[in-house]
Amino acid sequence: MSKKYSNKNMTIAGIITFLLFLATSCSKNESSNSQNNTSSVKTISSMEELNQLINDNESKMLVFDLYANWCIPCKILSPIFNSLSEDYNDQAIFLKVDIDKNPDIAAAFGVRGIPYVVFIRNKKAIYALSGVNPKESYENVLNSCGMAESADACAQLLKPSHSDG
Repeated sequence: MSKKYSNKNMTIAGIITFLLFLATSCSKNESSNSQNNTSSVKTISSMEELNQLINDNESKMLVFDLYANWCIPCKILSPIFNSLSEDYNDQAIFLKVDIDKNPDIAAAFGVRGIPYVVFIRNKKAIYALSGVNPKESYENVLNSCGMAESADACAQLLKPSHSDG
């Protein structure tokens, strides 16, 4: 009888621990969302807004983070993306798109997995990175492809140089 009672207590303790974990996670999300509002990253809420931004900003690179609130890797990428927006504020415009609220935008970009970061220049997607990558990967694209006119030019600039030797 005491073994049954002990298992029941363990189950209840496990459930309570899990609920406390969820409550803590939710409060962290709320505080991180309020931090996102102070960064220079703008959230896109419609296809019309996306098209307007692309049409109005030919001279600057646009960097889109396509994410979902439930996506753990997206939450890992968020502070990296915010840091990039501060570091490259003069070279690019950083934007976020919640794919659950904007599935049409996700479809337009051909998103198959998130997070998905798309770099646009001259109204064309010139590069994209899927998943969470080191900050240096995003910086490499921004530095190498900032003035690239096409996806081919960007890919050429990012191609590792091979030395014969």
